Amino acid sequence: MLAKLADKSYAKKRTKSGKPNNGAEPANEFKATAVLPYVKGLSEQLRRCLQQQGVRAVFKSETTLRSQLVRPKDVVEPAKQDGVVYRIHCECGKVYIGETGRPMQDRIKEHDRDIRLAGTETSAVLEHAHNTGHKPLWNEVKFIDRGPYYYTRRVKEAIHIRIHPNNINRDSGIEIPEAWMPTIKKHNNRRAVRQRTAEGANP
Repeated sequence: MLAKLADKSYAKKRTKSGKPNNGAEPANEFKATAVLPYVKGLSEQLRRCLQQQGVRAVFKSETTLRSQLVRPKDVVEPAKQDGVVYRIHCECGKVYIGETGRPMQDRIKEHDRDIRLAGTETSAVLEHAHNTGHKPLWNEVKFIDRGPYYYTRRVKEAIHIRIHPNNINRDSGIEIPEAWMPTIKKHNNRRAVRQRTAEGANP
């Protein structure tokens, strides 16, 4: 949910020399515009946070008539999609969050090859495997988000790193507004509750 809220954040910078946007606030009052799906209860809070950062939030319904009527002819498998944020699970229970502009399966194969051949790439996945002897669960790699632009993917990667504190990433990724942290923490708390509930239902 939270990653969707951040979709296209900072990506649509359309500042236009003082021209108003359809009668709304003058564009030069904001340094960027974020077009986001509307989520009741969270969108209002995010709008205030973004405004404090000089970003205008425009919300739209995720379900539109066009999205219901138009379907792509060829659905690309997640592993073959490019411009993605992905999550690698380790047998120890920790995860690694990464992003790539290439097909996800190509990047995962590189991680696997580096570990098997004791490669020289200094990725956090390789470092963790060599230091602990743990094995990544390649069959459980998850496609978790998309971003057509490098900066968009970096923002989403940073958010997912914070959503999954039990990670082996060396750092928290690109810097994101501190004002987002309360929303991210709230999301983490809800996620933890859902996980505990699921574990209780399946002892």
